[in-house]
Amino acid sequence: MEIWLEDVVEQLTLARILRNAETVSGKRIAMILVDNVVEFVIKVHGEDIIPGKLLKRNEWDEKKRHFDQLVSLVLAKTKVSAYSQEILDYHELRNSLYHGTVPITVDGSKVDDYRGIAEGLLFHIFKIGISEDAWKLRTGLIQGKLAPSKSKPGITVAFIKTDDNVVKFESSILVKDRDAIRLVMHGFAKTFGRTPKLDELSKSLNYSGHLIKKGVLLNHISRLRNAGRVQRKELSLTADGRRGLLSKYNIV
Repeated sequence: MEIWLEDVVEQLTLARILRNAETVSGKRIAMILVDNVVEFVIKVHGEDIIPGKLLKRNEWDEKKRHFDQLVSLVLAKTKVSAYSQEILDYHELRNSLYHGTVPITVDGSKVDDYRGIAEGLLFHIFKIGISEDAWKLRTGLIQGKLAPSKSKPGITVAFIKTDDNVVKFESSILVKDRDAIRLVMHGFAKTFGRTPKLDELSKSLNYSGHLIKKGVLLNHISRLRNAGRVQRKELSLTADGRRGLLSKYNIV
């Protein structure tokens, strides 16, 4: 994922978290974050289609400084021009939240609606669609980074069930292949209540960023069994293997 996109997705994830926060400023800051994403995404697309094509660079640089001109100019060239007035209205609301002298909040439904528009821009302009399960996965990871529990380890891991009925995990830092194998075994048990088959284990590892050849995978499993971490007759963790995993990883 490109750096700018990773930043955008992280801001939208933070907006989801703050939208549900039981604080005075949570929903207000969530709305500001979503508006920041919307403006940024429109500008990114505008840079691709406007300067040197529809306007000179200096003309574009001037127009993009004014939000209403930015929106009307860029969105008119997309499949999401119908969002224009809503975006302008929500941006005005954002301005009142950001620049107002009296702290005020905003209804959570408005945050949800505007976030939906932001996600719509990503999908219709950049063909980037993120499932609700994937958003939940990212939310768990970001929450772990924002408020790590002192009673739990700092490496946060979250699981998601894939469309082809295996698991995928994401972690706050890169994990070693042998730990990834144990995590997938644990994730399978947690998600499906059963042990994975070898091909399911391999596919889950691949989805999680660990492409391990079959021979190497079997060698890792053998070593984990010899160390008492994995059961001899099935692809599941022993009690010791589970305790060791949970002492090292904060699984959300």
